[in-house]
Amino acid sequence: MGQLTRAIGDFIAGMSFDAIPTNAVGAVKNALSDYTAVTILGRDEPVTRLIASFENVSASGESRVLFSRQRSDARAAALINGTSGHAHDYDDVGIAFHPAHPSVAIAPAIFAQAESTGASGRDLITAFVTAYEVWSELASHDEDPQHLKGWHPTGTFGAIAAAAGVAKLLRLDAEASMRAVGIAASQAAGLVANFGTMTKPFHAGAAASAGLMSARYAQARMTASPDIFEHKNGFLQAVSPHGKVDAERPAHFGKTWHIVDHGVSVKLYPMCYGTHRILSTLTPWAKDNDLKADDIAAVSFRTGPSRVIPLVHTNPKSALDAKFSAEFAVAMAVIARRATLAELNDNFVNRTDVRTLMGKVTRDLDPERDRPSFTSEADDDLLFTMRDGSSRVLKLQAPRDQAISLDRETLWEKFLDCTSGALEKDAAKKLFDTLQSLETLDNIANLPASSINRAAAE
Repeated sequence: MGQLTRAIGDFIAGMSFDAIPTNAVGAVKNALSDYTAVTILGRDEPVTRLIASFENVSASGESRVLFSRQRSDARAAALINGTSGHAHDYDDVGIAFHPAHPSVAIAPAIFAQAESTGASGRDLITAFVTAYEVWSELASHDEDPQHLKGWHPTGTFGAIAAAAGVAKLLRLDAEASMRAVGIAASQAAGLVANFGTMTKPFHAGAAASAGLMSARYAQARMTASPDIFEHKNGFLQAVSPHGKVDAERPAHFGKTWHIVDHGVSVKLYPMCYGTHRILSTLTPWAKDNDLKADDIAAVSFRTGPSRVIPLVHTNPKSALDAKFSAEFAVAMAVIARRATLAELNDNFVNRTDVRTLMGKVTRDLDPERDRPSFTSEADDDLLFTMRDGSSRVLKLQAPRDQAISLDRETLWEKFLDCTSGALEKDAAKKLFDTLQSLETLDNIANLPASSINRAAAE
């Protein structure tokens, strides 16, 4: 039996709400509020409609779909909601060791399971922290981010974490919890090559659905390897970019809290998080210095190669492509001097001035600039060469968007913006306020259900 796999099973079985640091509870409520907003936002995206069309969505079922009055079985709800939540790539990021999208893989699974069994808000928060800690702990045992090998950690680690969270809700013992994560490990999937396509958001939905069912299968006594994370042909070695896995190091459960130390970052821009250093630094700088696109001769984005792996499009032709483009981020920040949903459309991406400035941006990649986390301070900058021969260097700073410290008003503004096309303001506020006091909710089934305008499930 593997030491790490056993530690994970023991942690899941022994985890309780009272063990969670107080500030972590606030971070989880912010993360779940944000997840809800972006899930509702993605309700009409083509990929959400497509996935929903294959499922039995009606007025009855275990769990709600898209936080509407429509329902389905828990597996389908997790699949649809996870896909919708990631459809705009506006959902949160985290996991310092292998940057990914934690909430959109974890939350759909635990919401669906919690609703089906009448779990409380405290139970949901406990399940989220359990899942996040298992994800982070596993990731910390490999030196290299999975992106380097082409894996999308949201899909790979996400399935395992979702299984851990649902196992907690099902109150599985240590042995059954080990089986749950072991089953999920064989369903871990997602490739970076699919970034910028409908399949990327499907990674999140598939992970949530696989995790939920893995825990249920484990409850029904389906077996799995008891050393799934230590085995030479197990999960960590199989997905590791360079095999620098230390599965023998004791787990840090209970000694440190990853959700506090590394946390969840709530996206303030509807773009891949790899662009957020550019957007959060360049947007105000361009405005303050009255930077004009016509005055720029060239821009060099100087960063580390691992930081641009998710930024797969250097010459985007559509809004979906543009979400994964540093070149577009530079052009949007300079020309629009903001980065909102309004700019994420094909017309803006293909404007002459936008395309011209994108063509002036090049990437100067230096391995020495790499750091293990998108949220850590890094030696990244933009070198502007102006038409008059002068040059300017802008050092890029990490965004100030941590869920553990994000102010409520900023979160509410994003929540309202994401849900404005689906909910009346009063209904949005009621849902937001309930999520912000989630620990007081006796039954997740009592979370306000809304008559969402034109939900994909209708």
